[in-house]
Amino acid sequence: MAVYGIGSMYGRNIERKSEFLASHCACIGWKKEEAPALHQMLGKIKVGDFIYIKSFAVIKKELRVKAVGIVISDEREKDNLGEGVIVKWLWDCRDTPAVIDITDEVYKNNVFNNTLYEEYNSSIQKRILELGLERRNIEVSISEILPPKGKSI
Repeated sequence: MAVYGIGSMYGRNIERKSEFLASHCACIGWKKEEAPALHQMLGKIKVGDFIYIKSFAVIKKELRVKAVGIVISDEREKDNLGEGVIVKWLWDCRDTPAVIDITDEVYKNNVFNNTLYEEYNSSIQKRILELGLERRNIEVSISEILPPKGKSI
């Protein structure tokens, strides 16, 4: 299992978070010929990996987590959003992102402005998993998967 961060801004002012959530996906808006390395990384994301939608406030050194999900299919094409993976979103910040303060030590290896990256920092990984795996989120997710009481699968 790996943890990936992904941006949801296309260009400087087109926010796609709500479309990611509604379409159950996480996508990169770059074409393959424009960003081959991103597409190569996208190909490494597997079913069972966690992914979080993020933004980064450079001046405040804040990683802002907007949503957390688990990859449930490695389907690659998603309509007008570009290529991506299918995600079961477990947690959505609504309008108030979870903020992770980034220390100077962590910031010197900054990847937070990248469109997509694998998260290797264990304290950030832990926080992402906490957000996605809060008990109430799991109960809601399980209830969406299981059939109604009295009906068999």
